[in-house]
Amino acid sequence: MLTDTQIVDLYWQRNEQAITESRDKYGSYCNKVAYSILGDPQDAEECEHDTYLTAWNTIPPQRPDPLAGYVHRTGRNIALKRLRSDSAQKRN
Repeated sequence: MLTDTQIVDLYWQRNEQAITESRDKYGSYCNKVAYSILGDPQDAEECEHDTYLTAWNTIPPQRPDPLAGYVHRTGRNIALKRLRSDSAQKRN
């Protein structure tokens, strides 16, 4: 298993292996956090995948340290945004 620094370096190199390594290292926790917020396993899985997409799109130019906190915070924020969106009432 790679270190956080090595995974961030893969993101900087635009190497898709970075996503695989992130999922292997932090996927279960990220999914668990999203599930605790949303209560739906499919929505939690989708939030987990959105977390990796967000990391792919934002790490260059950012260099998060620690990567674990960045991934967890990003996943939590995506799940919270999804919850707010799902529970919003339509306006007349």
